Amino acid sequence: MYYYPNRAHKRETTEAGPPGWRPDKEPCPDMTPRERETLLQDSIAIDPGSPTSQRFAVRRRSGLEFFTARMTRAVNGNVEFHGYPTPHVPGRVLRQFRDQGLITKAEYGSLVKRLG
Repeated sequence: MYYYPNRAHKRETTEAGPPGWRPDKEPCPDMTPRERETLLQDSIAIDPGSPTSQRFAVRRRSGLEFFTARMTRAVNGNVEFHGYPTPHVPGRVLRQFRDQGLITKAEYGSLVKRLG
């Protein structure tokens, strides 16, 4: 499993090429390739038994940032994902974020009403 950027969510040049951001897409915040890869590796799959399952990650900056990753394609048996910010996180994923200590119990209570 590895991350490869989708130019439609980028305002800067990445390994995928020059930016291709479109106004109907949520632009990604600035991140290094290592940060993007770490978010993907630490993400939670909706279906843990499926290597191609949609995934969710959380990052704490000045506030909480939520991301989703979707399979783009398989390359030599390795699954490629692209990710982007998301306004929706399933309640069961929020519970896992809480249980892993990535969000607090109070944050979970508020977020499950707003995002889940």
